This record gives sequence, C-alpha cells and structure tokens, in this order.
Amino acid sequence: MTPENYVSSFDLNQITTRRASLTFEEAVAVWLMKWAGDHNHIIAAKLGINQGRIAETLHEKLHVGSREKAFLLSSG
Repeated sequence: MTPENYVSSFDLNQITTRRASLTFEEAVAVWLMKWAGDHNHIIAAKLGINQGRIAETLHEKLHVGSREKAFLLSSG
C-alpha cells in the first residue's frame, strides 16, 4: 500500500505555528501549571512555545511579577 492510499483510523494532531514569546497572563498560567505538577515540556507544548520561554519565566527573567500574581490567584 502506498502512502497516498493509506487511510488511518485516527486523526493526527494539528500542527500550529509556534510563537516567540508569552504574554503576562500566559506567564501566570505557566506558574499555575508548574505548581499543578506539569513538566516544562508539557507546559511548552500546551502553549505552543519553546521550552526556553518556560524556563525564562520560571527563572523570572521574563514577566517579573507573574509568580506573585499566580500565587494570589491560587490562594483565592
């Protein structure tokens, strides 16, 4: 069977365009996902961004204050 004729019984994931940066609100979401137990590569995949941007957020090189905002949201 040639690849042109192959029919699969499952749908493949859609590949979306990756972005170069996170918004402040997304950085807050990064902290919340991290505290919920998600690994950096999973967070990056969920947001469609490079793992380096996740690391920059978690090391507070970008979006300073996002950690405090996330803490306030998580503590109710």
